[in-house]
Amino acid sequence: MVNFYRMATKREISNNEDLRKAINDLEAKVQVQKLEIQDNYEQVKENLRPKRVIKNTFSYVAETPEIQRTLVNTVIGFILGYASKKAVELLSEKSLDRTIHNMVNHHITKIENKEPGTLLSKGITLLRKHTPHDSPIYPFVRYK
Repeated sequence: MVNFYRMATKREISNNEDLRKAINDLEAKVQVQKLEIQDNYEQVKENLRPKRVIKNTFSYVAETPEIQRTLVNTVIGFILGYASKKAVELLSEKSLDRTIHNMVNHHITKIENKEPGTLLSKGITLLRKHTPHDSPIYPFVRYK
């Protein structure tokens, strides 16, 4: 295409022929600019679609080392925070106490039910039946 931008802006127009030529040049220049504007509009329209904007943003993030480090550190922080919260919940006094009570109760029940006719089994049954609720060993020997 002819580059109309480099054409001289001042012309010597002395007759109708020069005037028509100048008008034709200006109309051609307008058409070229119109096509360039339409092409630029289509490119801008394509680049501003949400899908493209998100893709370009993530591409930028993926290429920027500072942002990558920040994202990695943030993810690690979230994981460590979640893990420490769960560890605190699991290692609380109440949780550990409940675990020990369940283990002791399970093994006492297992011994009691293994051979129901033995003296040990009968002793455990009597201990469970007659242990008062306010006794310190009651949580370990109660029936569930």
